[in-house]
Amino acid sequence: VVGLLYDGNIESLTNEYVFSDRAARAISVDVRAILESLRHIYEADRLVQEIVSESDE
Repeated sequence: VVGLLYDGNIESLTNEYVFSDRAARAISVDVRAILESLRHIYEADRLVQEIVSESDE
């Protein structure tokens, strides 16, 4: 996991059809912030372990 892109401004709605980098902006969060929130705010240590552990599959 690198991060999460979860929203954008109103101008980014048209990027699904025609790309423009002039006005469209994305809202994203770095994975380190996500993991810190899960650990310290939500106390979801088991979920953090699952995210950071290597898959056996």
